[in-house]
Amino acid sequence: MHPSESPDFADNFYPPPLDFAERIAQRKEAARKTMRPASNEELLALGRQLFPDGSHPWATTFSEFIQEHKAEPALRGETCEGIAFVYYPRSNRGIWCRKIGDAYAVGLLDENELKILSEVASEAGRS
Repeated sequence: MHPSESPDFADNFYPPPLDFAERIAQRKEAARKTMRPASNEELLALGRQLFPDGSHPWATTFSEFIQEHKAEPALRGETCEGIAFVYYPRSNRGIWCRKIGDAYAVGLLDENELKILSEVASEAGRS
């Protein structure tokens, strides 16, 4: 019998998925370890890196979002899955991005994500 035909092959090759609470705990820990202050100039440069030709549907939204919050202190970090974020503790707003192949997925942080980052920033004394 080939090893891949063994009944326990899949169980050994593909580890069981993490439960939700464990995944959230890992994300929070990664955010805590990577969260740092970021300047407006650094974030605008990030936008140019993410969208070099400006044609991505989120290029303008990202740039405008950063400009709208330029008077606020920003925090930047990453989760264990490679999802980068920019978080503004004062207004409790943020944006995320993740490289998928040659492109980036981008979106605004939702209520649950904002709650988690608020907790992490507060625990780290960065709120």
